[in-house]
Amino acid sequence: MSVRGDLSRNKILAAARTLFAAKGFSAVTMQDICDSTNLSRGGLYRHYASTAEVFTAIINEEQKAALNALDAAKNRKISPDTVLFTFLKSRMNKLANSTSSIDNATAEFAACSEKGKALLIERARVSVEIITQILQLGVAEGYFKCDNCPDTALHIICLLEGVGKHNALIPLKKEDVDVQLEIIRQMLS
Repeated sequence: MSVRGDLSRNKILAAARTLFAAKGFSAVTMQDICDSTNLSRGGLYRHYASTAEVFTAIINEEQKAALNALDAAKNRKISPDTVLFTFLKSRMNKLANSTSSIDNATAEFAACSEKGKALLIERARVSVEIITQILQLGVAEGYFKCDNCPDTALHIICLLEGVGKHNALIPLKKEDVDVQLEIIRQMLS
């Protein structure tokens, strides 16, 4: 794809992300995305055929960014505890910001189709795998005490998913995020 095409694609994903955070998955239309990006329908459809395809691209980009960040941290020899708690704090702060979090739209997307459900199951599986790797490395290097890294990783992902789903009803403050991070820190020490 050309540089111009990449710029258009990034513009579409950024605008769509904001729309999905504000309106949910089902309420966003391709016309909404056109209006938000000032692209013609043809310009939008050149890149994406549906809102589901746009949403899938957003999820895939997030996953790719997380994997790239993990690889970069490993390559820079950043300690596993720094990697884990930087990731968790960043993720929880994003979840706590209801104007930018797409987690409720993500649940709605999964409920709308089998393809959406399968994509999000894979997203959760990869997330558990990433956290498991960080925990295992932390145990090996003496940063964490953890008897069962995969189950602990699943517990952490369930906490994050719960925060994401319930933030609209039970808004988190910075202090709440800090408390949850401290509980995880104690769990691993």
